[in-house]
Amino acid sequence: MGFQFQSIAAVAPLIGDGLALDKTQLGWLIGLYLLPGVAFALPGGLLGRRFGDKRLVLVGLALMGIGGVWLSVAESFAAANAARFTSGIGAVILNVLMTKMVTDLFAGRERLVAMSVLINAWPIGIGISLAVIGPVSELAGWRWGIASSAIFAMIGLAIVATLYRPPAAVAGSASAPSPATGIGIGVLTRVEWSLLAIGSLPWLLYNASYQIVLSFLPSFLVGNGLGIANAGWLVAVNTVMFVVSVQAGGFLLERSARPERLCHATIVVWCATLLFIAAGSAPLPWLVLGGLVGGIPAAALVSAPGEFLRPESRNAGMGVFYTIYYLGCAVLPTIAGALYDASGGKAALWMAAATAFLAALTLFAFRRAMAARAAMSPSEAH
Repeated sequence: MGFQFQSIAAVAPLIGDGLALDKTQLGWLIGLYLLPGVAFALPGGLLGRRFGDKRLVLVGLALMGIGGVWLSVAESFAAANAARFTSGIGAVILNVLMTKMVTDLFAGRERLVAMSVLINAWPIGIGISLAVIGPVSELAGWRWGIASSAIFAMIGLAIVATLYRPPAAVAGSASAPSPATGIGIGVLTRVEWSLLAIGSLPWLLYNASYQIVLSFLPSFLVGNGLGIANAGWLVAVNTVMFVVSVQAGGFLLERSARPERLCHATIVVWCATLLFIAAGSAPLPWLVLGGLVGGIPAAALVSAPGEFLRPESRNAGMGVFYTIYYLGCAVLPTIAGALYDASGGKAALWMAAATAFLAALTLFAFRRAMAARAAMSPSEAH
């Protein structure tokens, strides 16, 4: 999924020339991959229970493969939109249900370690995409680079189809969805709604900033004289550093006396590295530093809803959380692309830094809201 998400950004100058797209259109295509999540994040779990997790994941991977092939032969912006949207539907299904499947497989044994591996598969896939698709596209053309994402999806489909077996506790458990009680969004209380409205923003803004960097930093570096392959490798180095810091961040946050301060400090340092790159400083040291600190807050931001959602409201609450996430991450790269067209690559990096800083501010607001909730009586808190 990470590999396919990054496939357009990895060859943005080539696909832009091939389909006569400006940076706003490229930003829209990048964000369009996430847009289906607005509709599919909430019901995704119910679809898996109704038809079976494995069956739905195979459908998702098939859609990713179809969309990848379709995009590789697209001759117009409209066809590219349809192909990208098809891939995005498959990716949303995969994102929701793979999380549930890993939870089932590792219930009671190293679940957090397994989930860390799953989460890090996203940036690892992005890093592989940056390292592979650029050179392939320079050798054989951008269409072959895009088509490689379909090949990866088909390999994944074959592996899941032949090797995945659900644990005995959930084997054969697919059934019709249960009644709306405890499932629909009506189960959320007023306090939970207000906390979701605030607590969803740090994760959204943090991810949107990262996606803006991944989407437009390669083009910015190419515009400053680097080849596509070299630009891809530089951003891949940053991605590798992020993988390391996401994993390390979980350990550091658990052992920190003030984890929220660690989150704020690392986000501010990450913002500073983006501003230095935009100012024309040598990118490699800032990409390494930004990667080493930028991933540290991830676990704290994504786990925010778990701090206040009750067990009976968790399904609906996480659905709302990811709906907000997908909506914002579909829109903000388009805005960054428009800024790139209007004012150049520096403007896109400035927006990434500002978006990350807003993540720190909204995290502070969320902590204040949680402190206010803690001061409520038990009846008021829910």
